[in-house]
Amino acid sequence: MSSKSSKSAPATAPAAPLSTPVAVVALLVLGLVESALSAFQWKELLVLRSGGETVCGISETVNCETVWNSAFATRVHELFGLPVAGLGLVWGISVVALSALYLARARSGKPLTPVAHALRLSVFAGVLSVLVFASASLRSGAVCPTCLGTYALVAVMAVVAYRGLQGPRVPASGEWGPALTWAGVTALAVFVAVLLPGRSLSKPEAKAGAYLPPVATQASTQVGAADASTPAQSSTPLTLEAYLRGLPAAQQQLVSNALAMYRRDTPRPAAAPARHRYGPPDAPVKIVEWTDSKCPHCKALVEELAVLKTRVPEGKMSLEARQFPLDGACNPAMQRRGPDAPTVRCVAARAQICLEGASDFWSLREKLFAQQAILDTERVMEIASSGSVPRAQLEACMASPATAAKLQEDSSYALRYNFTGTPLVVVNGRQAIPSAPFLYALVMADGNPSDPAFDVLPPPSAVAHDDHAGHNH
Repeated sequence: MSSKSSKSAPATAPAAPLSTPVAVVALLVLGLVESALSAFQWKELLVLRSGGETVCGISETVNCETVWNSAFATRVHELFGLPVAGLGLVWGISVVALSALYLARARSGKPLTPVAHALRLSVFAGVLSVLVFASASLRSGAVCPTCLGTYALVAVMAVVAYRGLQGPRVPASGEWGPALTWAGVTALAVFVAVLLPGRSLSKPEAKAGAYLPPVATQASTQVGAADASTPAQSSTPLTLEAYLRGLPAAQQQLVSNALAMYRRDTPRPAAAPARHRYGPPDAPVKIVEWTDSKCPHCKALVEELAVLKTRVPEGKMSLEARQFPLDGACNPAMQRRGPDAPTVRCVAARAQICLEGASDFWSLREKLFAQQAILDTERVMEIASSGSVPRAQLEACMASPATAAKLQEDSSYALRYNFTGTPLVVVNGRQAIPSAPFLYALVMADGNPSDPAFDVLPPPSAVAHDDHAGHNH
Protein backbone atom coordinates (compact mmCIF):
# COMPACT_ATOMS: atom_id res chain seq x y z
CA MET A 1 0.00 0.00 0.00
CA SER A 2 2.68 2.39 0.94
CA SER A 3 4.65 1.81 -2.26
CA LYS A 4 1.52 2.29 -4.39
CA SER A 5 0.74 5.52 -2.65
CA SER A 6 4.25 6.73 -3.17
CA LYS A 7 4.06 6.05 -6.91
CA SER A 8 0.76 7.91 -7.31
CA ALA A 9 1.90 11.09 -5.51
CA PRO A 10 3.43 13.61 -7.95
CA ALA A 11 6.86 14.90 -7.13
CA THR A 12 6.91 18.53 -5.92
CA ALA A 13 8.98 20.56 -8.40
CA PRO A 14 10.86 23.59 -7.09
CA ALA A 15 8.98 26.84 -7.72
CA ALA A 16 10.29 28.86 -10.65
CA PRO A 17 11.80 32.17 -9.65
CA LEU A 18 9.35 35.04 -9.91
CA SER A 19 11.73 37.02 -12.08
CA THR A 20 15.10 36.64 -13.65
CA PRO A 21 17.90 38.23 -11.59
CA VAL A 22 19.12 39.97 -14.75
CA ALA A 23 15.88 41.99 -15.01
CA VAL A 24 15.99 43.11 -11.39
CA VAL A 25 19.67 43.97 -11.57
CA ALA A 26 18.96 45.89 -14.78
CA LEU A 27 16.22 47.88 -13.02
CA LEU A 28 18.60 48.62 -10.15
CA VAL A 29 21.31 49.88 -12.51
CA LEU A 30 18.87 51.88 -14.63
CA GLY A 31 17.39 53.38 -11.45
CA LEU A 32 20.85 54.51 -10.40
CA VAL A 33 21.45 56.09 -13.81
CA GLU A 34 18.08 57.86 -13.70
CA SER A 35 18.77 59.09 -10.17
CA ALA A 36 22.14 60.47 -11.28
CA LEU A 37 20.51 62.26 -14.24
CA SER A 38 17.83 63.74 -11.99
CA ALA A 39 20.48 64.91 -9.52
CA PHE A 40 22.38 66.51 -12.41
CA GLN A 41 19.23 68.30 -13.58
CA TRP A 42 18.62 69.52 -10.04
CA LYS A 43 22.18 70.83 -9.89
CA GLU A 44 21.65 72.63 -13.19
CA LEU A 45 18.42 74.08 -11.83
CA LEU A 46 20.40 75.50 -8.90
CA VAL A 47 22.81 77.04 -11.42
CA LEU A 48 19.83 78.54 -13.25
CA ARG A 49 18.25 79.84 -10.02
CA SER A 50 21.53 81.59 -9.20
CA GLY A 51 21.43 83.17 -12.66
CA GLY A 52 24.01 80.91 -14.31
CA GLU A 53 23.92 79.30 -17.74
CA THR A 54 23.00 75.63 -18.01
CA VAL A 55 24.62 73.11 -20.33
CA CYS A 56 21.36 72.48 -22.15
CA GLY A 57 20.40 76.09 -22.87
CA ILE A 58 21.38 75.48 -26.49
CA SER A 59 18.85 77.55 -28.42
CA GLU A 60 15.37 78.98 -28.08
CA THR A 61 13.67 75.70 -28.95
CA VAL A 62 16.24 73.34 -27.40
CA ASN A 63 16.37 74.80 -23.93
CA CYS A 64 15.90 73.16 -20.54
CA GLU A 65 15.69 76.58 -18.88
CA THR A 66 12.36 77.37 -20.54
CA VAL A 67 10.88 74.04 -19.39
CA TRP A 68 12.21 74.36 -15.84
CA ASN A 69 10.86 77.93 -15.55
CA SER A 70 7.44 77.04 -16.96
CA ALA A 71 4.27 77.70 -14.97
CA PHE A 72 3.68 73.94 -14.64
CA ALA A 73 7.15 73.27 -13.21
CA THR A 74 6.79 76.18 -10.80
CA ARG A 75 3.40 74.89 -9.63
CA VAL A 76 4.79 71.39 -9.06
CA HIS A 77 7.65 72.87 -7.03
CA GLU A 78 5.24 74.89 -4.88
CA LEU A 79 2.93 71.91 -4.38
CA PHE A 80 5.52 69.30 -3.38
CA GLY A 81 8.35 71.46 -2.06
CA LEU A 82 10.67 69.85 -4.61
CA PRO A 83 11.32 70.69 -8.26
CA VAL A 84 10.41 68.18 -10.97
CA ALA A 85 14.04 67.01 -10.98
CA GLY A 86 13.76 66.35 -7.24
CA LEU A 87 10.68 64.22 -7.80
CA GLY A 88 12.59 62.32 -10.50
CA LEU A 89 15.34 61.68 -7.97
CA VAL A 90 12.76 60.36 -5.47
CA TRP A 91 11.34 58.01 -8.07
CA GLY A 92 14.75 56.73 -9.21
CA ILE A 93 15.90 56.01 -5.66
CA SER A 94 12.58 54.25 -4.92
CA VAL A 95 13.12 51.89 -7.86
CA VAL A 96 16.69 51.25 -6.71
CA ALA A 97 15.50 50.55 -3.16
CA LEU A 98 12.79 48.12 -4.27
CA SER A 99 15.20 46.33 -6.64
CA ALA A 100 17.76 45.96 -3.84
CA LEU A 101 15.03 44.73 -1.49
CA TYR A 102 13.92 42.16 -4.04
CA LEU A 103 17.46 40.82 -4.45
CA ALA A 104 17.95 40.67 -0.68
CA ARG A 105 14.71 38.77 -0.16
CA ALA A 106 15.57 36.40 -2.99
CA ARG A 107 18.85 35.49 -1.28
CA SER A 108 17.14 34.88 2.06
CA GLY A 109 14.28 32.85 0.56
CA LYS A 110 11.52 35.26 1.57
CA PRO A 111 8.35 35.77 -0.54
CA LEU A 112 9.03 37.88 -3.58
CA THR A 113 5.56 38.48 -5.00
CA PRO A 114 4.67 41.69 -3.01
CA VAL A 115 7.99 43.34 -3.83
CA ALA A 116 7.79 42.32 -7.49
CA HIS A 117 4.34 43.86 -7.80
CA ALA A 118 5.50 46.98 -5.94
CA LEU A 119 8.47 47.31 -8.28
CA ARG A 120 6.28 46.98 -11.33
CA LEU A 121 3.74 49.50 -9.98
CA SER A 122 6.51 52.01 -9.21
CA VAL A 123 7.93 51.74 -12.71
CA PHE A 124 4.59 52.28 -14.36
CA ALA A 125 3.82 55.19 -12.03
CA GLY A 126 6.98 56.71 -13.52
CA VAL A 127 5.61 56.13 -17.01
CA LEU A 128 2.41 58.03 -16.16
CA SER A 129 4.44 60.87 -14.65
CA VAL A 130 6.59 61.10 -17.76
CA LEU A 131 3.49 61.43 -19.95
CA VAL A 132 2.27 64.33 -17.82
CA PHE A 133 5.67 66.06 -17.73
CA ALA A 134 6.26 65.55 -21.46
CA SER A 135 2.88 67.10 -22.24
CA ALA A 136 3.70 70.12 -20.07
CA SER A 137 7.10 70.41 -21.74
CA LEU A 138 5.49 70.52 -25.18
CA ARG A 139 3.13 73.27 -24.04
CA SER A 140 6.11 75.38 -22.94
CA GLY A 141 7.27 75.50 -26.57
CA ALA A 142 10.76 74.16 -25.88
CA VAL A 143 12.58 70.84 -25.82
CA CYS A 144 14.61 69.82 -22.77
CA PRO A 145 17.45 67.44 -23.79
CA THR A 146 18.10 66.13 -20.28
CA CYS A 147 14.36 65.57 -19.84
CA LEU A 148 14.36 63.49 -23.02
CA GLY A 149 17.13 61.39 -21.47
CA THR A 150 14.93 60.78 -18.44
CA TYR A 151 11.99 59.83 -20.65
CA ALA A 152 14.15 57.32 -22.53
CA LEU A 153 15.40 55.73 -19.32
CA VAL A 154 11.87 55.41 -17.95
CA ALA A 155 10.72 53.81 -21.20
CA VAL A 156 13.53 51.23 -21.07
CA MET A 157 12.75 50.49 -17.42
CA ALA A 158 9.09 49.98 -18.30
CA VAL A 159 10.02 47.41 -20.96
CA VAL A 160 12.33 45.60 -18.52
CA ALA A 161 9.63 45.57 -15.82
CA TYR A 162 6.93 44.40 -18.24
CA ARG A 163 8.91 41.68 -20.00
CA GLY A 164 11.63 40.81 -17.50
CA LEU A 165 9.63 40.43 -14.29
CA GLN A 166 7.92 37.04 -14.43
CA GLY A 167 4.62 36.20 -12.85
CA PRO A 168 1.25 37.95 -13.18
CA ARG A 169 1.61 41.50 -14.43
CA VAL A 170 -1.43 42.62 -12.44
CA PRO A 171 -1.75 41.80 -8.72
CA ALA A 172 -4.53 39.40 -7.74
CA SER A 173 -7.40 40.69 -5.61
CA GLY A 174 -5.58 39.95 -2.37
CA GLU A 175 -2.20 41.19 -3.56
CA TRP A 176 -2.99 44.86 -4.15
CA GLY A 177 -2.73 45.83 -0.51
CA PRO A 178 0.81 44.50 0.09
CA ALA A 179 2.00 45.76 -3.33
CA LEU A 180 0.70 49.29 -2.76
CA THR A 181 2.05 49.27 0.79
CA TRP A 182 5.56 48.33 -0.32
CA ALA A 183 5.53 50.86 -3.16
CA GLY A 184 3.93 53.66 -1.12
CA VAL A 185 6.03 53.27 2.01
CA THR A 186 9.24 53.15 -0.02
CA ALA A 187 8.34 56.23 -2.05
CA LEU A 188 7.22 58.14 1.05
CA ALA A 189 10.41 57.29 2.96
CA VAL A 190 12.59 58.41 0.06
CA PHE A 191 10.48 61.55 -0.47
CA VAL A 192 10.89 62.60 3.17
CA ALA A 193 14.62 61.85 3.06
CA VAL A 194 15.05 64.03 -0.05
CA LEU A 195 12.60 66.73 1.07
CA LEU A 196 14.34 67.60 4.33
CA PRO A 197 17.59 68.86 2.74
CA GLY A 198 15.94 69.70 -0.58
CA ARG A 199 13.49 72.31 0.73
CA SER A 200 16.33 74.78 1.14
CA LEU A 201 17.45 74.33 -2.48
CA SER A 202 16.14 76.10 -5.59
CA LYS A 203 13.21 77.73 -3.82
CA PRO A 204 10.73 79.59 -6.02
CA GLU A 205 11.34 83.31 -5.90
CA ALA A 206 9.54 85.27 -3.18
CA LYS A 207 6.69 87.47 -4.37
CA ALA A 208 7.90 90.85 -5.59
CA GLY A 209 7.67 93.49 -2.90
CA ALA A 210 7.32 90.95 -0.11
CA TYR A 211 9.76 92.89 2.11
CA LEU A 212 8.72 96.39 1.08
CA PRO A 213 6.21 98.46 3.06
CA PRO A 214 2.66 98.38 1.70
CA VAL A 215 1.27 101.20 -0.39
CA ALA A 216 -0.94 102.30 2.48
CA THR A 217 1.88 102.99 4.92
CA GLN A 218 1.73 102.60 8.68
CA ALA A 219 2.04 106.31 9.37
CA SER A 220 -0.88 107.23 7.11
CA THR A 221 -3.19 104.59 8.57
CA GLN A 222 -2.47 105.81 12.08
CA VAL A 223 -3.80 109.24 11.16
CA GLY A 224 -7.03 107.58 10.08
CA ALA A 225 -7.44 109.68 6.95
CA ALA A 226 -5.90 107.31 4.42
CA ASP A 227 -7.66 107.20 1.09
CA ALA A 228 -7.40 103.99 -0.96
CA SER A 229 -7.08 106.08 -4.10
CA THR A 230 -4.23 108.20 -2.74
CA PRO A 231 -0.89 107.33 -4.38
CA ALA A 232 1.90 106.03 -2.21
CA GLN A 233 3.99 109.15 -2.80
CA SER A 234 1.47 111.38 -1.01
CA SER A 235 1.46 109.37 2.22
CA THR A 236 4.01 109.70 4.97
CA PRO A 237 6.40 106.76 4.73
CA LEU A 238 7.76 104.75 7.60
CA THR A 239 10.97 106.05 9.08
CA LEU A 240 14.05 104.19 7.94
CA GLU A 241 14.72 102.89 11.44
CA ALA A 242 11.16 101.59 11.81
CA TYR A 243 11.36 99.91 8.42
CA LEU A 244 14.65 98.18 9.21
CA ARG A 245 13.43 97.02 12.63
CA GLY A 246 10.33 95.52 11.01
CA LEU A 247 12.27 93.32 8.57
CA PRO A 248 12.71 89.60 9.32
CA ALA A 249 16.09 88.73 10.85
CA ALA A 250 17.32 87.14 7.60
CA GLN A 251 16.48 90.28 5.62
CA GLN A 252 18.11 92.51 8.24
CA GLN A 253 21.29 90.47 7.84
CA LEU A 254 21.07 90.70 4.06
CA VAL A 255 20.72 94.47 4.19
CA SER A 256 23.64 94.68 6.63
CA ASN A 257 25.83 92.57 4.33
CA ALA A 258 24.77 94.58 1.28
CA LEU A 259 25.48 97.83 3.10
CA ALA A 260 28.99 96.65 4.07
CA MET A 261 29.77 95.73 0.44
CA TYR A 262 28.32 99.03 -0.79
CA ARG A 263 30.43 101.05 1.65
CA ARG A 264 33.60 99.28 0.50
CA ASP A 265 33.07 100.16 -3.14
CA THR A 266 34.48 103.33 -4.65
CA PRO A 267 32.01 105.61 -6.48
CA ARG A 268 32.68 105.98 -10.20
CA PRO A 269 31.36 108.76 -12.43
CA ALA A 270 28.79 107.81 -15.04
CA ALA A 271 30.44 106.49 -18.19
CA ALA A 272 27.62 107.68 -20.44
CA PRO A 273 24.66 110.05 -20.19
CA ALA A 274 21.26 108.55 -19.43
CA ARG A 275 19.27 107.74 -22.56
CA HIS A 276 15.99 107.12 -20.75
CA ARG A 277 15.31 107.76 -17.10
CA TYR A 278 12.52 107.16 -14.64
CA GLY A 279 12.44 109.93 -12.04
CA PRO A 280 14.22 113.30 -11.88
CA PRO A 281 17.89 113.63 -12.87
CA ASP A 282 18.66 115.29 -9.52
CA ALA A 283 17.21 112.47 -7.40
CA PRO A 284 19.41 111.72 -4.35
CA VAL A 285 19.49 108.03 -5.34
CA LYS A 286 20.37 107.24 -8.95
CA ILE A 287 20.05 103.56 -9.89
CA VAL A 288 21.49 102.11 -13.08
CA GLU A 289 20.81 98.43 -13.77
CA TRP A 290 21.92 95.98 -16.47
CA THR A 291 19.84 92.91 -17.27
CA ASP A 292 19.60 89.94 -19.62
CA SER A 293 16.15 88.90 -20.83
CA LYS A 294 16.63 85.20 -19.95
CA CYS A 295 18.30 85.70 -16.56
CA PRO A 296 15.89 84.64 -13.74
CA HIS A 297 17.42 87.03 -11.21
CA CYS A 298 16.98 89.84 -13.72
CA LYS A 299 13.29 89.00 -13.92
CA ALA A 300 13.08 89.16 -10.12
CA LEU A 301 14.89 92.51 -10.11
CA VAL A 302 12.58 94.02 -12.74
CA GLU A 303 9.56 92.90 -10.72
CA GLU A 304 11.03 94.31 -7.50
CA LEU A 305 11.86 97.64 -9.13
CA ALA A 306 8.32 97.89 -10.50
CA VAL A 307 7.02 97.62 -6.93
CA LEU A 308 9.77 99.87 -5.55
CA LYS A 309 8.72 102.71 -7.86
CA THR A 310 5.27 102.68 -6.22
CA ARG A 311 6.57 102.61 -2.64
CA VAL A 312 9.22 105.35 -2.45
CA PRO A 313 8.44 109.07 -2.08
CA GLU A 314 8.29 110.97 -5.33
CA GLY A 315 11.56 112.50 -6.49
CA LYS A 316 13.82 110.41 -4.26
CA MET A 317 14.90 107.89 -6.88
CA SER A 318 15.81 107.76 -10.55
CA LEU A 319 16.27 104.62 -12.59
CA GLU A 320 18.10 103.77 -15.82
CA ALA A 321 17.68 100.40 -17.54
CA ARG A 322 20.64 99.24 -19.62
CA GLN A 323 21.34 96.00 -21.47
CA PHE A 324 23.91 93.26 -20.98
CA PRO A 325 22.75 90.29 -23.10
CA LEU A 326 24.66 87.12 -22.27
CA ASP A 327 25.30 86.28 -25.90
CA GLY A 328 28.44 86.85 -27.92
CA ALA A 329 26.36 87.34 -31.06
CA CYS A 330 25.67 90.92 -29.96
CA ASN A 331 27.78 91.44 -26.83
CA PRO A 332 31.55 91.37 -27.42
CA ALA A 333 32.11 90.78 -23.70
CA MET A 334 30.59 87.29 -24.09
CA GLN A 335 31.78 84.25 -26.00
CA ARG A 336 29.78 83.11 -29.00
CA ARG A 337 27.77 80.00 -28.18
CA GLY A 338 26.16 79.21 -31.50
CA PRO A 339 25.36 80.41 -35.02
CA ASP A 340 25.06 84.08 -35.91
CA ALA A 341 21.27 83.84 -36.24
CA PRO A 342 19.34 86.33 -34.07
CA THR A 343 18.88 85.04 -30.53
CA VAL A 344 16.22 85.97 -28.00
CA ARG A 345 18.77 87.67 -25.74
CA CYS A 346 20.07 89.94 -28.50
CA VAL A 347 16.64 90.65 -29.96
CA ALA A 348 15.24 91.54 -26.53
CA ALA A 349 18.19 93.84 -25.78
CA ARG A 350 17.85 95.70 -29.09
CA ALA A 351 14.07 95.94 -28.72
CA GLN A 352 14.36 97.52 -25.27
CA ILE A 353 16.91 100.04 -26.56
CA CYS A 354 14.53 100.99 -29.37
CA LEU A 355 11.67 101.44 -26.90
CA GLU A 356 13.61 103.84 -24.68
CA GLY A 357 11.90 106.90 -26.10
CA ALA A 358 8.41 105.41 -25.77
CA SER A 359 5.99 106.54 -23.07
CA ASP A 360 5.15 102.90 -22.31
CA PHE A 361 8.79 101.73 -22.08
CA TRP A 362 8.62 100.58 -18.48
CA SER A 363 5.33 98.69 -18.79
CA LEU A 364 6.47 96.92 -21.99
CA ARG A 365 9.77 95.99 -20.36
CA GLU A 366 7.99 94.53 -17.33
CA LYS A 367 5.68 92.59 -19.65
CA LEU A 368 8.72 91.23 -21.50
CA PHE A 369 10.30 89.86 -18.33
CA ALA A 370 6.96 88.56 -17.04
CA GLN A 371 6.89 86.17 -20.02
CA GLN A 372 10.52 85.12 -19.65
CA ALA A 373 9.73 81.39 -19.41
CA ILE A 374 8.13 81.33 -22.86
CA LEU A 375 10.17 84.08 -24.46
CA ASP A 376 11.45 83.59 -28.01
CA THR A 377 12.33 86.07 -30.75
CA GLU A 378 8.79 86.27 -32.12
CA ARG A 379 7.29 86.71 -28.64
CA VAL A 380 9.76 89.54 -27.99
CA MET A 381 8.64 91.32 -31.15
CA GLU A 382 4.96 90.79 -30.33
CA ILE A 383 5.37 92.30 -26.86
CA ALA A 384 7.65 95.14 -27.93
CA SER A 385 5.32 96.19 -30.78
CA SER A 386 2.13 95.87 -28.72
CA GLY A 387 2.39 99.44 -27.43
CA SER A 388 3.07 102.84 -28.93
CA VAL A 389 5.86 101.83 -31.34
CA PRO A 390 4.72 100.08 -34.57
CA ARG A 391 6.51 96.89 -35.53
CA ALA A 392 7.95 98.25 -38.76
CA GLN A 393 9.47 101.21 -36.93
CA LEU A 394 10.78 98.89 -34.21
CA GLU A 395 12.41 96.50 -36.71
CA ALA A 396 14.10 99.37 -38.56
CA CYS A 397 15.48 100.75 -35.31
CA MET A 398 16.74 97.34 -34.14
CA ALA A 399 18.68 96.87 -37.37
CA SER A 400 20.30 100.30 -37.26
CA PRO A 401 23.99 100.96 -36.45
CA ALA A 402 22.87 103.46 -33.79
CA THR A 403 21.21 100.68 -31.78
CA ALA A 404 24.30 98.47 -32.09
CA ALA A 405 26.39 101.40 -30.81
CA LYS A 406 24.09 101.87 -27.82
CA LEU A 407 24.34 98.18 -26.99
CA GLN A 408 28.12 98.44 -27.19
CA GLU A 409 27.94 101.48 -24.89
CA ASP A 410 25.94 99.52 -22.33
CA SER A 411 28.40 96.64 -22.40
CA SER A 412 31.46 98.87 -22.05
CA TYR A 413 29.81 100.82 -19.24
CA ALA A 414 29.04 97.60 -17.32
CA LEU A 415 32.58 96.28 -17.68
CA ARG A 416 33.89 99.18 -15.59
CA TYR A 417 32.55 97.28 -12.59
CA ASN A 418 33.92 94.07 -11.10
CA PHE A 419 30.72 92.07 -11.40
CA THR A 420 30.32 88.33 -11.92
CA GLY A 421 26.98 88.29 -13.68
CA THR A 422 23.61 89.83 -14.36
CA PRO A 423 21.83 91.64 -12.95
CA LEU A 424 24.31 94.41 -12.27
CA VAL A 425 23.01 97.24 -10.11
CA VAL A 426 24.89 100.50 -9.55
CA VAL A 427 23.65 103.12 -7.08
CA ASN A 428 25.25 106.56 -7.16
CA GLY A 429 28.26 105.10 -8.94
CA ARG A 430 28.77 102.19 -6.50
CA GLN A 431 27.97 98.56 -7.22
CA ALA A 432 25.07 97.30 -5.09
CA ILE A 433 23.41 93.97 -4.36
CA PRO A 434 20.08 93.79 -6.26
CA SER A 435 18.04 93.51 -3.07
CA ALA A 436 14.77 95.44 -2.90
CA PRO A 437 14.94 96.01 0.90
CA PHE A 438 18.49 97.35 0.58
CA LEU A 439 17.59 99.63 -2.32
CA TYR A 440 14.51 100.88 -0.47
CA ALA A 441 16.62 101.56 2.63
CA LEU A 442 19.16 103.53 0.56
CA VAL A 443 16.37 105.59 -0.95
CA MET A 444 14.93 106.34 2.48
CA ALA A 445 18.43 107.36 3.63
CA ASP A 446 18.73 109.73 0.63
CA GLY A 447 21.64 107.62 -0.57
CA ASN A 448 23.64 108.06 2.64
CA PRO A 449 25.17 104.67 3.61
CA SER A 450 26.27 106.20 6.96
CA ASP A 451 22.77 107.16 8.05
CA PRO A 452 22.48 106.54 11.84
CA ALA A 453 19.31 104.50 11.27
CA PHE A 454 21.48 101.69 9.85
CA ASP A 455 22.91 101.20 13.36
CA VAL A 456 19.88 99.05 14.23
CA LEU A 457 21.10 96.35 11.81
CA PRO A 458 23.15 93.39 13.01
CA PRO A 459 26.88 93.41 12.23
CA PRO A 460 27.68 92.23 8.68
CA SER A 461 28.66 88.61 8.34
CA ALA A 462 31.68 87.44 6.37
CA VAL A 463 30.46 87.78 2.79
CA ALA A 464 32.65 85.83 0.43
CA HIS A 465 30.50 86.52 -2.59
CA ASP A 466 27.34 88.20 -3.72
CA ASP A 467 24.36 86.03 -2.79
CA HIS A 468 22.66 87.26 -5.95
CA ALA A 469 25.57 86.64 -8.32
CA GLY A 470 24.34 85.70 -11.73
CA HIS A 471 25.62 84.26 -14.98
CA ASN A 472 29.38 83.88 -14.93
CA HIS A 473 31.05 85.49 -17.91
